[in-house]
Amino acid sequence: MNLSADKHAHPGPHPGFKSGAWVWLLRHGEVHADWHGKAYGGLDVPLSEQGERDTQAAIEAFSSIAIERVVSSNLARARRLGEGIAAATGAPLTVSAGLAEIQRGTWQGLSIADLSRERPEQLAGFYADPWNYDVHGGETDRDVLERAWPELERGIASGAKLVALTCHYNVVRVLLTRMLGMQPSLSFRLRIDLSGACLLHDGPEGWRLVRANVKGPRPWPPGI
Repeated sequence: MNLSADKHAHPGPHPGFKSGAWVWLLRHGEVHADWHGKAYGGLDVPLSEQGERDTQAAIEAFSSIAIERVVSSNLARARRLGEGIAAATGAPLTVSAGLAEIQRGTWQGLSIADLSRERPEQLAGFYADPWNYDVHGGETDRDVLERAWPELERGIASGAKLVALTCHYNVVRVLLTRMLGMQPSLSFRLRIDLSGACLLHDGPEGWRLVRANVKGPRPWPPGI
């Protein structure tokens, strides 16, 4: 997918597919306490007990609507949610590394406090230009979009009118940035809590953010 002729520039808002589909972007639940405050990124870390409870609550909540296609990250903390929603609704499930969390390179597994103290210039560089920053050896937002966007496209192309993507904070953030045409450096203002979900509609005028950072789909159907 050629997102832009100039790799250094974000391509701006996506015009939408005009499919009429509703797309839920869901973030996984809380991870185990051993990983709190760490840049675990693409590591396959487990859910905490609270994360398991919140995941089950999300499965029950989203099983109450007629989801027709589920696409999930291959990492266990998000896959647990995707598998549960698919089993509860009977929707076909695709599990893909394309929706895995951003790879953090040399930051991966380190504490945020240590990074802030020892590598403040690197953190500042990433937050200033997440679309291009790769000095730490990790992925850029551009890298994440190039692998995650095709998974969204496949969900839409399936003909499903209600699609759920179960994934991670940075994947949701990057997809929303493309859908809505946000400046990447401003995308960190998007609040996407653990077990939070965002709903978008692929309408005739393009993507529309209908709900942001909610804990379930009700009331349903949404007004537009």
